[in-house]
Amino acid sequence: MERLRSLTPLLFLALLQMAPWPALSAPSAPKIVAVFEGIKREIAVDEGRLVGRFESYYRCVFERVDGDFQFVEMPLAQMLYQLKKGGIAVGLPLVQTSDRDEYADFGGLLFQTEYVYLLLKDLPPLGSTEGLTYAFVRRFVGDQLLQGQNPRVIHVSHWGQAVEMLKLGRADVVVLPWVLVDKYMDGYQGDYFERTAAWVNLSLYVSHAHGDSQLTASLRRAIRTCRYRNDLD
Repeated sequence: MERLRSLTPLLFLALLQMAPWPALSAPSAPKIVAVFEGIKREIAVDEGRLVGRFESYYRCVFERVDGDFQFVEMPLAQMLYQLKKGGIAVGLPLVQTSDRDEYADFGGLLFQTEYVYLLLKDLPPLGSTEGLTYAFVRRFVGDQLLQGQNPRVIHVSHWGQAVEMLKLGRADVVVLPWVLVDKYMDGYQGDYFERTAAWVNLSLYVSHAHGDSQLTASLRRAIRTCRYRNDLD
């Protein structure tokens, strides 16, 4: 009996180890939201929060969607690659294009902005020109806004580089968001000209490969609500 009593605690511990334990749910990883790098005055990330002129539009959206979101800045080309591969869940601010629709869901119109042609010479209507050199950021939608016959394109990494190409005479036209013109032409001593290229719908894209089937629907509902609020304002 003494031997049996001395083994009882050991048997009890062994049984505890063999018994199934309730599964502990691991906290879900935050969803990565990539923000177009290089337009800090308009939208950027500061200490994990969105800041800039466009911040209120996107804050309105993400406040209405359940989940933990982590905001990071990223060059446009890298953002689109990560959207395609599922390395990020969301990219913004983005306009809709047919090639992006192949690997991500557009959120729908949130607000509009103007894209312009920036020139240093008052050229004839661009549609009647030939061989103009256009400069814009790589993977930007400028390819859809080329005009004239046999246009040439210089792709750059940052908007400042595109404008510098124009000032150096290496490009005839820069295609860029109108909100960036005063930033990059501040202090320029000569004349410059702006012509409307297009009014575009800005929103966000949700990766097909990210794996959250409900995220697109949730973001689209929030965007519709926030667009309605924007219209009222």
